[in-house]
Amino acid sequence: MKITRKTLKNIAIISAIAALAIVFAALPYYFASPDLDYIIVIAFTIGVLPSGIASVIHNRWQNKIEKATPDFLRDISTSFKTGMPLYTALEHAAQRDYGPLTDELKLMVSQMSWGMNFNDALMEFSKRIDLPLMKRATVLILEAGRHGGDLSDIFDSTAKYVDNVNAWTNKRKTQTLPYVAIFYFSVMIFLFIIILISNMIFVPMSEMAEEGSGLINPVLTPIVARRVFLHTALMEAFFGGILAGRIHENSFFGGLKHAAILAIVAGLAFFIFFQT
Repeated sequence: MKITRKTLKNIAIISAIAALAIVFAALPYYFASPDLDYIIVIAFTIGVLPSGIASVIHNRWQNKIEKATPDFLRDISTSFKTGMPLYTALEHAAQRDYGPLTDELKLMVSQMSWGMNFNDALMEFSKRIDLPLMKRATVLILEAGRHGGDLSDIFDSTAKYVDNVNAWTNKRKTQTLPYVAIFYFSVMIFLFIIILISNMIFVPMSEMAEEGSGLINPVLTPIVARRVFLHTALMEAFFGGILAGRIHENSFFGGLKHAAILAIVAGLAFFIFFQT
């Protein structure tokens, strides 16, 4: 499924509006109730989960496009070396299986058959795909072509460039994967510590105060402590998630799925283990 970066932004905006609407709608009914915290967890999840799922779909589509691009460029270069005209080479390439790239190639060939020149068709091709790597590859091809370079060498060199970028991207993802685990681990440790502190300190102190002991007065009641700690956990889940996505996938949108997972884990942990 094709989900471009523009679509991702639109989904994020709609999800955020829906989440805010849920919170504002619940405030009049649950403002003084501890249940408001769980409504906030639900709203938070609604705010980030659709964008996170869309980001996963987008990343899979992007990986297929970027993986198929070098093969496509090399096939065009080979066609040129055999003396095939540009339009015919593109037409033959559009009949091959390059995954989701094939549909975009077919549209580009159709535009050229309607009278659009190669440069304009290639620019439209790049805008439709809307990926940074494809835009850079397009600029390389167009600029080299304007300066009179041999098209077969241009496509071959661009294919090598895309291959190098893909190899570097895969290496970066492999090397940064442990850092993603660190964000998950830090949230789990935070949840463990605050639940332990609450059940061993705030709850016993509150019970002693209720029994009439004036020696110990809790700074926070269990209900207030739960609210403060849950909000803190959600903030850590959100910022930790988007930072994990930025480090691992070079995209804040890629971190929304991590934020959604961590928010759900935090909500469940508080619901199951946090005593009030």
